[in-house]
Amino acid sequence: MLLSSCKEKEEIDNSYQFYTLQVRPNSKLKVTPQVNVDSTQKSYEYEVISGNKTVFTLAYSVGDSTYADGGKSETVVFEIDTAATEFNIAGADFKDYNGLYEKSCFCIDEDANMPSIITQGEVSGIKLSSKIWKVRAEIGMIDIEDTVRVDQKKIISLK
Repeated sequence: MLLSSCKEKEEIDNSYQFYTLQVRPNSKLKVTPQVNVDSTQKSYEYEVISGNKTVFTLAYSVGDSTYADGGKSETVVFEIDTAATEFNIAGADFKDYNGLYEKSCFCIDEDANMPSIITQGEVSGIKLSSKIWKVRAEIGMIDIEDTVRVDQKKIISLK
């Protein structure tokens, strides 16, 4: 009689879920409109450059690191006057702050990987000190309230 014992293979969870917040003073957004071939979809390219504004970047990422294309993220970027000590931006007002939203994924969604002007949602912030902002955002999958230090990227893991 042959007896053998096998340990059940433990399943590894390779999923991830996290927020990233960043505040960059003395910068601004350089926004360039992009139009596709049939002129139906308008998106924007942007970069953060040196300037006289403060740029906020908020992102939410979720996925499975087992696969190279197993994740997606949503990013919100906007700028405010450097002298501002608080802000509240909602809906159509985002255009006044160069507010852009981008859903990034390896997918066939028509609007994926194409930053566009934010038209829904809300973000607010208050400057707690010269180096710390408290930010609250509800845009797409981004739903967060936390503090962030100026010139430092903050990563908040949800797993």
